[in-house]
Amino acid sequence: MKTKTIVYLALLLAIAVVLNYLESLIPTPFVGVKLGLANSVGLIVLYLFGAKYYAGFGLLRVVLTALLWSGFGSAFFISLAGMVLCTIFTLIVYRLKVCSIYGLSVIGAIFHGLGQIIMVAILYQTPYIVTYVLVMTASGLVSGVLMALLGSLLIRRLPSVK
Repeated sequence: MKTKTIVYLALLLAIAVVLNYLESLIPTPFVGVKLGLANSVGLIVLYLFGAKYYAGFGLLRVVLTALLWSGFGSAFFISLAGMVLCTIFTLIVYRLKVCSIYGLSVIGAIFHGLGQIIMVAILYQTPYIVTYVLVMTASGLVSGVLMALLGSLLIRRLPSVK
């Protein structure tokens, strides 16, 4: 890997971690619902660097966020579960080339929320959290479209690093 690529990815990772933290300071009407600004940075990584870097980027973002702010408690596992499920489905659809960046972003956002719900059900042994799927799906739809819009605008303006 070229030094320029490493620096670019490190900068994007730092931006994503900071955005993730800043977003945690914004109150929302529903628990667990966030805009997903760090996910727009992930989309940039996917489109500029490819699937392998996207997967590693997501994992590093979750781990760094835990190291710096939240620790490795339940919030870490909930975030990790969302990231893993999001990454799996986003990469499947990305490889199939059946969606635009908007479809990928919405799929990622919805499956991120679903992964979080599954992990909450496991950690707290409550199947009733499944009723929250509608809230997470609706918020995933809205945030997915908004983050795709932001990501696509930035991708067009950022220089290629490959």
